[in-house]
Amino acid sequence: MLIRRALCAISLLALIWAAHAQDKYPSRPIMLISPYAAGGATETFARLLSEDFSAIIGQPLVIEQRAGASGTIGARHVAVSKPDGYTLLANTSQHVMYEGMYRKLPFDAMKDFKPVGILGSSPILVVVADASPYKSFKDVLEAAKTKDITYASGALGSLPHLTGERVASQAKVKMTHVPFSGNAPAVTNTLGGHVDMMYSTAPSVITQIKSGKMRALAVSTRDRMPELPDVPTIAESGMAGFDVTAWYAVWAPKDTPDEVVRTINEALRAASAKPATRKRMADASVTPSNLTAEQFAAFTERERQTWLPVMKAAGLEPAN
Repeated sequence: MLIRRALCAISLLALIWAAHAQDKYPSRPIMLISPYAAGGATETFARLLSEDFSAIIGQPLVIEQRAGASGTIGARHVAVSKPDGYTLLANTSQHVMYEGMYRKLPFDAMKDFKPVGILGSSPILVVVADASPYKSFKDVLEAAKTKDITYASGALGSLPHLTGERVASQAKVKMTHVPFSGNAPAVTNTLGGHVDMMYSTAPSVITQIKSGKMRALAVSTRDRMPELPDVPTIAESGMAGFDVTAWYAVWAPKDTPDEVVRTINEALRAASAKPATRKRMADASVTPSNLTAEQFAAFTERERQTWLPVMKAAGLEPAN
């Protein structure tokens, strides 16, 4: 009898300990899925924060590429993952535009994910190869009045792509978008002269600009970039009021507990506040964010309502 009672007590203690251990987050490495090719801006943003994030949250942040289909392969992997905070998605602002790109998807970008927080933001740059005849963005807009200008981006429906569509619409000129499967091949084809120019997030091309291989013609944000003070804004180049910022963020599966989301968000914000991290971000032309998970959720809905009409006006028909 005493042995049975002792065994029951031990079993009860084990259950209590196991329940407590399960509640403690995180207790193992966290996987962050980047749904684009290695070396792209999404991975760059994540790696800028990964070291300090890991130290703050107490577990390694492992970044894994699952590229393909404009980011939807990696996104689906996260959507169907266990909602425990150990599998997360790092994606661009394109995440809130999926419904304007596809009629059918194996997930609902707004309903099957829970917004966690922003990794950072950056301007979009209009760049050309150094050998390009275009010396300014005004040159490009003038040339587009009489010829078809081609421009590259790293993905169909991405913010750089839609920035190009918005420019063409506002300037009332013809420009043809040439999408690539990531920023790296888009940069290669721009350098090779296969397209006239490229719209890109700053981190993806800042090295080529500083090395002299590429020339920046304009920046999409309201203000000039401190790193490129001589490069005018698109607004200064004849398109008053133009202001676009690219952002990169983290999502979790929809049923992830709020307290887990809050823990990840607080670690992201704490990491981006560290002086060493802020310097790395500044060197890469990245601006940190301090949005809470709740603020980020509201922000994503505003972005969705801003850009879906732009996609429709550009004549982008949802595929499949």
